[in-house]
This record gives sequence, structure tokens and C-alpha cells, in this order.
Amino acid sequence: MPKKSFTTRIDPAILTLAQKLAVVDRRSITAVIEVAILEYAERRGLKPHKDDDQ
Repeated sequence: MPKKSFTTRIDPAILTLAQKLAVVDRRSITAVIEVAILEYAERRGLKPHKDDDQ
């Protein structure tokens, strides 16, 4: 699936935390954010659908 760029703003402390997680997990910050969203969605009973990439 091709990636889609977007711009966002984030609290500096949260970004620093994401950077630390990325280093520990040997991932990019983007991957850390993707995993966090997927885990949050799963806890709420949601799953990504291929049709939802609009």
C-alpha cells in the first residue's frame, strides 16, 4: 500500500517520547505512530480497511 504524506502538529514532549520509542524499537517515528494508531484502534474494535485510504 503506498504511503500518504500529511502535516501535523504535536506537543514537543510527545514527539520526544516518540523519538525515544523509535530508538528503542529500532523503528522510524512514522512506524511508531502507525503502530500506536493501530493498537489504539484495535482496543476500540476498529480495523483498517483498504477502502478507507481516501
